[in-house]
Amino acid sequence: MNFNSFNTFGHWGVFETQEEKQIREQQEKEQKQQRKSQQQETESYEHTSKNREMENNEIDLLVTSLGLTSLVNEIGEDKNKEDVLKNNDEKILEIVLESDEDNEKESIDHTNLPEKKDEKEKDVKNEENPFIEPKPVEIENPLPLSILKRRSVPLIDYLCQLHNCAFKELHVLFYNIEKRREIILHLQNQVQLRTSHLLPCKNFVIRCNDFTVQPASIVPAMGGYLNITVRGYYYVKHGIKLHHPYLPCLIEFGGGHHRSYYPLEVICVFKKNKQMKKC
Repeated sequence: MNFNSFNTFGHWGVFETQEEKQIREQQEKEQKQQRKSQQQETESYEHTSKNREMENNEIDLLVTSLGLTSLVNEIGEDKNKEDVLKNNDEKILEIVLESDEDNEKESIDHTNLPEKKDEKEKDVKNEENPFIEPKPVEIENPLPLSILKRRSVPLIDYLCQLHNCAFKELHVLFYNIEKRREIILHLQNQVQLRTSHLLPCKNFVIRCNDFTVQPASIVPAMGGYLNITVRGYYYVKHGIKLHHPYLPCLIEFGGGHHRSYYPLEVICVFKKNKQMKKC
């Protein structure tokens, strides 16, 4: 007897009753519901896990962005503090430079005390302003080009007598390229230059390679490292208040890109063939 034909209706030749059929259908329904519930749980778990990952990523992004903004704010605050300190230093330096001292130091050159006093008296009588057109002044006994009568002459006086011009006209000569080159060649070949702002035994010989375009009140000293001008450097370092800060500085080239700047009023002129006495 073939029992395969009866498999759809019963097991092993026994027909399925209605109660068994209902029980079997209920079991199948329960199994389907369990499967659906499991699928829903897995889907909900995956969805919640994805949401958590998204939230964590958003939190990380917020933390990093907040960290970056805080860093940017700190950097900005530091820059503002540095700017304020620089402005305060510049203001203090300007106040110090512009303040009139009652007891000014007298001569820079210890070898020519009366000459410096005469220069100070002239400066007090005649207020210098480079923006006003100077009036021509006749110089008595101009210095010959090849002879220095005295042992040393201040560079400013020497240039005025050399070009037969007034002191205020000297400021204009430095902006004439031809005159500027003539002055440089003359100072290199005809005379010897020496500093005069130190003690006699500490002054040294310098060479004129060029002149600055800007005045001593603007040219930065020490290559701009200290954020101070040549005028302020000589006041702070040597206690010298320049009387002519609007004049350019003499440039001496050193090794590499090094350059030294000297105000014209701290330089004296000597004969070229005259040997300097060693201390």
